[in-house]
Amino acid sequence: MPQPDDLTEVEKALWDGFATGTRVDAAGASVRASLIIELLREEAHGRPAAVHLRGGRVKGRLSLAFAEVTHPLLLEECEFDEVPDLYWARMSHTSFAGSRMPGFLGSNVRVDGHLQLSRCTVSDGVRLSGAQISGGLLIADAVLGGSASEWALYARRATIGGDLVLTGAHLTGGVALTNARLGGTADLDRCRITAAPTERAIDGDNLAAEAAFYCRWAQVDGEVTMRHARVAAALSFSRSTVRNPGGVAVRFSRATLEGGLYLHDGFVAEGQVRVVSARIVRTLRLDGASLRNPGQIAFCADFATIEGMLDGRRGLTVDGETTLLDATVTGPLHFEGAQLRNPGGAALTAHGLTVGALLQLCDGFTADGRVRLAGAKVGSRVCFNDATVRAPGEIAVSCWRVETPELALRWAEAPEGTVDLRYATVGILRDDQATWPPALDLDGLRYDVLEPAGEAGARLPWLTRGPDGFRPQPYEQLATVYQTLGDGAQSRAVLLAKQRRQSAGGAWYARVWGLLQDVTVGYGYRPLRAASWLLALLVVGAVLNTRFPPAAVGDKPPAFQPVIYTLDLLLPIVDLGQERAYQPVGGQQWLAYLLIASGWLLATTVAAGLTRSLRRA
Repeated sequence: MPQPDDLTEVEKALWDGFATGTRVDAAGASVRASLIIELLREEAHGRPAAVHLRGGRVKGRLSLAFAEVTHPLLLEECEFDEVPDLYWARMSHTSFAGSRMPGFLGSNVRVDGHLQLSRCTVSDGVRLSGAQISGGLLIADAVLGGSASEWALYARRATIGGDLVLTGAHLTGGVALTNARLGGTADLDRCRITAAPTERAIDGDNLAAEAAFYCRWAQVDGEVTMRHARVAAALSFSRSTVRNPGGVAVRFSRATLEGGLYLHDGFVAEGQVRVVSARIVRTLRLDGASLRNPGQIAFCADFATIEGMLDGRRGLTVDGETTLLDATVTGPLHFEGAQLRNPGGAALTAHGLTVGALLQLCDGFTADGRVRLAGAKVGSRVCFNDATVRAPGEIAVSCWRVETPELALRWAEAPEGTVDLRYATVGILRDDQATWPPALDLDGLRYDVLEPAGEAGARLPWLTRGPDGFRPQPYEQLATVYQTLGDGAQSRAVLLAKQRRQSAGGAWYARVWGLLQDVTVGYGYRPLRAASWLLALLVVGAVLNTRFPPAAVGDKPPAFQPVIYTLDLLLPIVDLGQERAYQPVGGQQWLAYLLIASGWLLATTVAAGLTRSLRRA
């Protein structure tokens, strides 16, 4: 193709250097876009041809829509008067590195190689929806967008064979990666993304990334959403700040994160963090994070499956409610030292939570608000040792129907509020009398071992702290544990205390009858008391009957035996022959009536007590 006659010196150099791909430094000189388009249409015929211009001013519209360009295009550090248009073009390696332009249109472009936009300034953002790039999309240190209501990078449905590099970029407007496919790593480290209020800063719904997704040390204003996304390696926002106050800060609902989720080491979220129904492999790290959504849900992992560990140690702070409803953590769940704050509401709600190993709410764990674990199943241990929970006037800790081999309740201080252990099933229950909560509901709680078991006298106040008054089951459970330890005396002491409290709550006649049973035989748990009473009455009766013997009845009565006569009066049904042979008169009658009534009373209370004991056995 003959060289045009009206070329400037720079344009001549570009024309002459095209065949060998020689770089032309324009030093601010202008180059017509039409000339670049004409060169790109030239056949290479096997030569290493390329348009390579640096530092020029491109005048006119570089329109390559629907073009098929086989040569590399490198327009670096150039100034564009109009938006470059690569709509539906097929390009070879393409670079606009360091250039300034009012916008960039590359929807459905196909690039065989890299598309280089690093260090670019693009006033109205980059449009790459449906683009297919076999290499990487490189936008490091770029400045994109000028209106926070628009997308700074619009790459929905884009397919990128290599890496997406936005390291250090400043974007005014969001990043749209919905339904995009990444063959390499997404690197958004040290980005600054500012979306308009209520708008999305990063939209990665249905994104598929075959490597990692990094957005570390970043500052993001607006929502980050990656619903239904799949990331084959780590997804990390460590040390980043995401702000969307009053809304959702980050949303990974139903995502599949095969290398773990890392929101740790200084990560800050202003707004809700949602990982509802997500599947997270290896680990979910929240250690050292600060999640802020006061008065509302700050962290929501309901129905999530974490195939590994949930790590919330080393300074995790949450202002707002943390929810893990019906979530599954196959490994341990660590909240040691975490600070969960939601005064007047729930600090932690984890009804139906399943943890394969440890649930560690201990070692400095603090909750200003309720901790709710109803129905949780923990494979190894639930630990509240050295924990502090404050929810005055409410159920501070609910372990209703919790199942775990070990429950440790050695608090840093007594919880403010009720601790609900109703119908929990525990192997080993560890506690400390010094930190028993003032209100403790033990109804239905079952445990095999109590450590320390202690003496019944010290344990009985533990059973009297139920907010709903007396319940018999906690007494029976404690008695069973003492009996299992082979300490029958402690077991009987607990059961006796149960009967006393049970009788104290009845009608007046029941209380009187209970008092008689208590005094005489200790409700059947102190049988030697009956023998003591019988012996005392026998001695008193024998002495009085010796001094004031009754009159004989009949012609030949047997010889009077004061002891046998007294015993005959005391023992109902039993007939020793003395009572029939002698008839008391005067004041002796009242003594006889007293002995007979005492005998019947003793017999009745002994029978009632023995029946109760045998029924329990």
